[in-house]
Amino acid sequence: MLGYDQKMLAKEAVLRSFKLKGRAIDLYVLPEYLFVPNAVSRLFAKVVQINEGDIVFDIGTGTGVLAVWSALQPSAEVHAVDPVLEHCELARQNAHLHGVDHKLHAFHGSLFEPLPKNLKANVIIGDVSGIADGPGKALGWYSSEVPTGGGDGTEVITDMLRQTHRYLAPGGILYFPVAIGLSDDDKIMRVARQCFESLKRVVDVWFPLSEEEYEIVSCCLPPTLLERVRKKGSRMAWNGHIYEATGPKLG
Repeated sequence: MLGYDQKMLAKEAVLRSFKLKGRAIDLYVLPEYLFVPNAVSRLFAKVVQINEGDIVFDIGTGTGVLAVWSALQPSAEVHAVDPVLEHCELARQNAHLHGVDHKLHAFHGSLFEPLPKNLKANVIIGDVSGIADGPGKALGWYSSEVPTGGGDGTEVITDMLRQTHRYLAPGGILYFPVAIGLSDDDKIMRVARQCFESLKRVVDVWFPLSEEEYEIVSCCLPPTLLERVRKKGSRMAWNGHIYEATGPKLG
């Protein structure tokens, strides 16, 4: 851990603007050390639907971009969780910056573990680590402080999928990502089908890699995953999906 306390974070953090679903959101971030909102964060904001009075869980909140965005919607409460303490501290600062700290609560811990007992969500945003360790670290997408998805990119997502039934209110929706080519997507979807009655793909987009990035990825991934990185136009690319899951089979 970095060891920054909240006062030090406020001093070291920089303010950057991120555009989500037509809304510019200013956030304090630490680009050299911590996760910074990216294109996937923007894609989640495009498809996540929040109705008036919804309770929202943002699992893997990072510095709170989707939690703050959710709190600016007509939600009743937003509960954000992250395994990196500094992320949680910045998420709280970002909530205060936007005047939503009265309904946005950030918790330090793993997945659903630190949330209040017996609380259930209408919407769960599960933008958790879904990139295999090798490319995630080698490409600089995850700093040493930020956990990735394990050797095949599935560890965090599949754990979340198996737990969600205990935290989703009747009629609730889970949104989760799949990185095809940078994770074992077959395994993720197999677990998802075991856990939910309905899975709807709401995002299907290709992310191009530079020649240097593809060379790095080629050295990090087993052939079974690398073969799913495809040529699109003049560049190699990986395929990103976001799914809407409903009807948990357990619980």
